[in-house]
Amino acid sequence: MQKKVLLIGEGASLYIDPSKDVNTEFGIIKSSKLLKTKPGGLVKTHTGRRFFLVDMSTPDLARRIIRLPQIITLKDLGSIIMYLGIKPDSKVLEAGTGSGLSTCVIGQITVNGSVTSYEIRKDFAKIANKNVALFGLKNIKIINSDIKKGVKSKDFNSALLDLPDPWEVLPVISKNIKIGGRICTYLPSIIQVEKTIRKLPDGLKPERLIENREINWKMDVGRDVLRPESSGILHTGFLLFIRKYGK
Repeated sequence: MQKKVLLIGEGASLYIDPSKDVNTEFGIIKSSKLLKTKPGGLVKTHTGRRFFLVDMSTPDLARRIIRLPQIITLKDLGSIIMYLGIKPDSKVLEAGTGSGLSTCVIGQITVNGSVTSYEIRKDFAKIANKNVALFGLKNIKIINSDIKKGVKSKDFNSALLDLPDPWEVLPVISKNIKIGGRICTYLPSIIQVEKTIRKLPDGLKPERLIENREINWKMDVGRDVLRPESSGILHTGFLLFIRKYGK
């Protein structure tokens, strides 16, 4: 099946199937042109509007995923990837797949590793698999099961828990994480964070607790406007990072 591509132009972007003629408000683009164009190449509509074909990066794909539950935002995913120490050969465990954005973003990084993600809801798992296909990833395994029943694989380098009761999951998965490995819990309430810390099993210790806030700026220098927006992405969740120091 022909993958979709992204066309960008001044003030507009189009997510299209190049195997079909594209009829837009800017004019028609013939499939025959699109199929011959390489990334970075120029295409024009029949009215002369210019677009460039580009490979989609993570922010582009993130805008086009199918969403059911709330996702972990990109601002938080940056910290998760950094502080979990995720790298190309990492083997990552996840619980609470949801729509699968975090699964896919981590999967893009672990090109020589893998992501194993547990999702208890069948409808969420189905959507997450569709989003994995959108990203074109082959190193992700989504398991439609309750992680509290146990994990078969071992020697994970890190884990991400996006569920409301991580204190019930940590004793189950602790043996599946390598010594020195890290776990991140993503929680909306500080009460949940406190309960998680108080109930940490032996061998696990809290390493870092952060909250990210993002303020976008208005940028219209032609009108001398360069200032913060009146609203931003403020509290989304607390990121508690835990490290395995022993068995």
